[in-house]
Amino acid sequence: MKHVILSSVVAVLLTSCSGTEDIALKYPYLSMLGNTDCHGSIELSRADRGNGSFEMILDGTTAKCKFVSLDYPCDFGKVNVNVIYSEGILAIVEYPSSDRADCRCETDASFSILNMPEEDFILKIYRGDTSGNFNEEFPRYTGRFSIERGTIAIPY
Repeated sequence: MKHVILSSVVAVLLTSCSGTEDIALKYPYLSMLGNTDCHGSIELSRADRGNGSFEMILDGTTAKCKFVSLDYPCDFGKVNVNVIYSEGILAIVEYPSSDRADCRCETDASFSILNMPEEDFILKIYRGDTSGNFNEEFPRYTGRFSIERGTIAIPY
């Protein structure tokens, strides 16, 4: 009798975990994040203008993304990226791991987003603080991403 009850409990737990994994895999998630070292110092006048860009190319359910020429503090450590998807909105948050230096430098970051939505969505891009916190009211970019078109390149 003990084995029957134990088997039932294990089966319920395995089913619960399996269901949770299935739900998690339905949403877009980040993969293969890489960034470059500092390319060189940025003059303050150039930093104010912002010469960077964001590119995303959809290939099936995978998006290949790249930030080019991010304006970061010289001690940025690494570029961090979070991906959040809810109710037809894909939010991408990029942020440095440190921000204590008074000099600026240029860096790039590339990553993939797996399990992309199969229909058009609103893309929002944010810059966060060193903890990844950001203000939802002030995205650096907002626009509709067309699945049919499958690509976007914007100044950032």
